[in-house]
Amino acid sequence: MGKITISGFYDEISSSLSTQIGVLHELGEKYMCPRNLNGKNIADYTFEEFKRDIYPVLEKEGIKFSSIGSPIGKVGIDDDEGFEKQKKQLAELVRIAALTGCSYIRIFSFFYGDKEPSSCHDKVVARLKELLAVVKGSGVKLMHENEKKIYGDVPERVLKLYREIADEDFVLCFDASNYVQCDADPKAAFDMLKDYVVYYHIKDCSEYKVEVPVGVGKGGYEYILPELKKRGYEGFMTMEPHTFKYALLKPIVYFIPFMPLVMKNYFKAFRLIDKAQGMGYFACASRKKVFLWQYQNLRKLTEE
Repeated sequence: MGKITISGFYDEISSSLSTQIGVLHELGEKYMCPRNLNGKNIADYTFEEFKRDIYPVLEKEGIKFSSIGSPIGKVGIDDDEGFEKQKKQLAELVRIAALTGCSYIRIFSFFYGDKEPSSCHDKVVARLKELLAVVKGSGVKLMHENEKKIYGDVPERVLKLYREIADEDFVLCFDASNYVQCDADPKAAFDMLKDYVVYYHIKDCSEYKVEVPVGVGKGGYEYILPELKKRGYEGFMTMEPHTFKYALLKPIVYFIPFMPLVMKNYFKAFRLIDKAQGMGYFACASRKKVFLWQYQNLRKLTEE
């Protein structure tokens, strides 16, 4: 494996930018993927607001963006008003990306709702091309993430989108956990898409469809990481563990009567986490602690 740069959605610890930066400094890292900054989604900042309120702090602290974790494309495929709003947000994000020297804006390929996904294909492609027109010539690329219940939620449709759009500004991000959520084999998905993926989100998921620290679930990292090493992958691995659910919900799931039955999948997944991380039944963890588990596990797996 070539040089791996670890980034993260540090808002899983707190939406406070100063808290996020504090953890980055603690870890000796410099890259983050912004999503919620000071209680506000990155897409809700205008360029001028960002330049005034956020950028000076990043400059002072030496923090850079690996990608911008936008929600662009997380609207219904028939939501015309939502789509038009997101095009305007994307135009602002392109300026923010250029200001910060960031090459990628994360996007999605629209919720299909109760429709048959294949019936949405042409409209999805058309709308993605409209988004590409917004970034064209800026040097910023749109990076598609596979997400549950969007058109590109399974690898076959991701590959179909990629090949049909065939634009140098449309690239792929790989999220193994999201494939588990969609009953797609992440190892098979990796083999199908590895020649086209430029960026990896590091998230793992149990068989119970609840996220667990990387290496604990069914994300196939024991296969994917050695394959990336063989391929000499150089680039970002961005932590998006979602294990804050364990921090927030374990006391509820374990200690409120009948909740282990009502939320049985959470209970089973949390027991996996307990075992993997050496946590006693009555022990709880902060959002920061479970995020640091992801960092430590990822460091260990990449070094091995």
